[in-house]
Amino acid sequence: MRLPPRTIGLCVLLVGLLGCQAVVASPESPLPTAVPPLSLVLTIPATTPPTVTPEMATAVATPTPTATQPPTATPCASPGRIETGTFPSLTAGPMAYRVYLPPCFGMDGRTYPTLYLLPGSVHTDAIWDTLGADETAEAGITTGSWPPFLIVMADGGWIANNSSGGPGSYESVILNDLMPYVEQTHCAWAEPAGRAIGGLSRGGYWALEIAFRFPEQFASVGGHSAALLDTYAWPAVNPQYTGLSQTLGELRIYLDIGANDYVIHNIRQLHEAMETAVPPIPHTWVLNDGFHEEAYWQAHLPDYLAWYTAPWPVDREAYPPCTR
Repeated sequence: MRLPPRTIGLCVLLVGLLGCQAVVASPESPLPTAVPPLSLVLTIPATTPPTVTPEMATAVATPTPTATQPPTATPCASPGRIETGTFPSLTAGPMAYRVYLPPCFGMDGRTYPTLYLLPGSVHTDAIWDTLGADETAEAGITTGSWPPFLIVMADGGWIANNSSGGPGSYESVILNDLMPYVEQTHCAWAEPAGRAIGGLSRGGYWALEIAFRFPEQFASVGGHSAALLDTYAWPAVNPQYTGLSQTLGELRIYLDIGANDYVIHNIRQLHEAMETAVPPIPHTWVLNDGFHEEAYWQAHLPDYLAWYTAPWPVDREAYPPCTR
């Protein structure tokens, strides 16, 4: 069917207004309703921009940094411990020893001052452990009263009871075998300022014999109920003589004994001779109640360790680095 020209024009107009949407009307269909004015169809409501305050601008321009908490240092929870073993000795063959390693041993890369403790004639390297040297040290170190330090507990064996001093004796075992071994394997402070030596009974004799002959090797020496009874000891090795004849320099000396100890005579005689020497030889003399027995040494362990550790700084940064 052919549409009249007027109808075709109306369709063209409607297609333009409705976005080119074709409209075809049959003769029976009513004409479309009027289209709203174009201005109303295309009107977009205006929006009001938000007001930006200076505070908001600053907040946008400067983002708030996320707070970073510094890591919390984890305190060392590693307790001290005792290790046992043997060390090689050219003088006496392999010998037993044990060493107390303080809490956090080896964790800061520093060396440790070292206390060498020698046994009596009837004892082994276990005696100072049995008396509680490690527990006493642990308590003082943990409270910060004493610096962390090593305690090396040596066996005496046959050589300590069958020699009197000098080359080839127990002196050589300690100076030439044990000390170098410990300093090479345990980060021990390998300088005289970092070494102390002490002993009980026969071990007290040996501690004094070694330190009086080589005072430049130690900071301190202790004779605890030292049994100066060796009738084979000649003047060049006997502490009763070397304690007076040697130039002891800055060596710190501690002598103690129980008033009822059967070996008191010679050690008290040494104390009196040192006291009356001209000039007097500096030393600490302590006369306690007690006998020549384990209960006596155990009771005075805190006194001994407090005295030995007194020259050593508590600050670990003061010690040389361990380079082994």
